[in-house]
Parts: sequence; C-alpha cells; structure tokens
Amino acid sequence: MRKKRSLNIRTHIFMPEETETLKRYRDGQKDYRLKLRFIALLLIAGNTGTEIVAAAVGKDIRTVETWYGKYLTHGPDALNSFQYQPKRCFLSDDQLADVIAWVKKELPSDTKVICHYIREQTGIAYCQSAVAKLLKKNGLRRLRPKLIPGKPPSEKEQTDFIEKYEKLRKSAADPESGRGVIFCDAMHFVHQTVPATCWGDPSERPVLKANSGRQRLNIMGGYDPVTCKLIHETDEKNCDSEKAIIFFKKLLRTYPKASMIKVFADNATYFHARNTQEWLEKNPRISLYFLPAYAPNLNLIERLWRFAKGKLIRNTYYEKYKTFRCHVFRLLNNIHNYESELSSLMVEKFQIIRQ
Repeated sequence: MRKKRSLNIRTHIFMPEETETLKRYRDGQKDYRLKLRFIALLLIAGNTGTEIVAAAVGKDIRTVETWYGKYLTHGPDALNSFQYQPKRCFLSDDQLADVIAWVKKELPSDTKVICHYIREQTGIAYCQSAVAKLLKKNGLRRLRPKLIPGKPPSEKEQTDFIEKYEKLRKSAADPESGRGVIFCDAMHFVHQTVPATCWGDPSERPVLKANSGRQRLNIMGGYDPVTCKLIHETDEKNCDSEKAIIFFKKLLRTYPKASMIKVFADNATYFHARNTQEWLEKNPRISLYFLPAYAPNLNLIERLWRFAKGKLIRNTYYEKYKTFRCHVFRLLNNIHNYESELSSLMVEKFQIIRQ
C-alpha cells in the first residue's frame, strides 16, 4: 500500500498580521474545541514541530495537518465552525408533512405502526429509532391524551352555569345567609392496583402485583368549597336512591344551622328517582341543582376523586381488602391533612370544554 505523504507545513511563512488575526480568532472563540485549532496554528507559526503541536492540543498529526491545509486554502473562517451538514430527510417536504398530519390525527402509540405507514405511503423504509428522532425533530413527543366528554354541553350552557354558581357562591360565603354549597358525585374504588406513569430505573422496570378479587367501595360524596370539607357515605352497597337519601340526611346533620344547602350534582338516575324527589320535597332545606349533561369539568369534586385515586390505588398494592378499605376511609375522613396539596387543585375556576 502506498504511504500517504505528509503535508509539508514549512512551505508557508506566517506574517505578523496573520499571527495577530489568528490570535483574535483564538481569543474570540467560546467553543474550546474550535479554539484548539487556532492554538495549533499559532504554535506552527512559532516554528513548533508538528508532533509537538499535536501532542500539545491532544490531536493526531493528520488532524493538525488538515487544519493547516484548510487555513491555507480557505482562510481562518474555515476553522471557525464545525461546518456540520445535517443528514437530509429521505422524505420530501410534502411527504413529511403528510406523516406529521397523520400522526397528529391517528395518535399511534408505537413507532412500528408509523414505520409501516411511511413504507406503505412512500416506499421508504425507516427503522423505529429513526422515526422517533424524526418525530422529535418536528416537535412531536410521547404524550398522554387528555380525556374530555364526547358530547359536551354548549359553551353557553357552561358559562350560564358558572355565572349562576358564582352568584350562589357569594351568598353561601356570607355567614349571615345560613346557606351552604356542596358539589356531589359518586365514586367507586376497586381493590385493584392501577399502573400509572412513574419515575424509575429503566434497567430495572417496576413490577406491580395485581389483586385477584374485584371488591370495591362505593362512595357518595359531597365537597364543600367554603369549608374545604368532604362529607361522604361509603360502603360496599351500590349507589342508588336509598343511598342518596342517606347521604342527604348526613348533610342535614352536618349543617344543622344552614337554612338552605344547595347541592350541585350530575344527572345520575338515583337523583331523579321518585323516592329521592319525594324526600327532597319533604326536606326543603336541601335544594338540588343539576349540572349540564356530560360536564364533569363543572363538578369540583371530580378533581378530588382524581387526587384520591392517585393517593390510593395508582401504583399501590394492598394484599388484603380490609387494608385497602382502611386506607380509603383514612383519606376520606382526614382530607384536611392534604390541604397544602389541594390548595392549587380545588380552586373554583372551571374549564370550558369547547366543541
């Protein structure tokens, strides 16, 4: 094999103005890797041998000679940047735009599906890691979709409710009015571990145990935004008209001096049941207001239930149902212990779902 001849670095004589120019490039360069290039040229300009220059800057002799050759042919600007040219995408601009639009619409969870789509549409084969890089480069990330009702009420219905609630809330905040405000809803806690996104060591993926049974607690709860209190009726019985009445009776006992307790609830059938309505007619201290259909965003207690799920069942295993039951009651009966965590969550600001 013919040996490549080394560049003779002694063929150029550095003039004083050249040396000053190289010093300015050296001193003005923030990237130390680029600064080394100008340090090497200044050493060469001072008649330092190639091997010594290479050792001083920690580079191979060939690298130093390459820098020197670029300087001679293109000037100092050629050494002032890495001149990196990114790899061009195999897809055309139109094809890439089509892929991005398809991903935003279909929300595929696996890059393998995206690889298949690209191959079917363009005939170009991408590996999964390349697709992941391509998506990130175009501003896409792995996200968890946010759930909203499929048939939300109109924006006007939502804004009308918020205005109505704000008026009622002002009167309830007045101690002399003797009124209370409650957001009511039912919740079901199943004795089962619910896996959720968490931080962990990827080399030792977290493993959670699962329960074989399906026992559950059924909760009829009411949240008071004035006192930040939770009133609940919790047991293994289903939520029905009978349980709703028991819950309303508990409200009356909790607020014995309130002349009016305004309860905001969803359109569950047990609230519309004849038994429930007849009981409410006989107990006018409780006034039931129904939320617009398919509008959990307007029910403040929904946020509390999400908080409770995160505390109780997400990534948490209870071997015995009685242990699980004990933890549920401990949280529900001592919601005041989480005041600092709930202060930013249970604010009376409602999101309007736009169709």
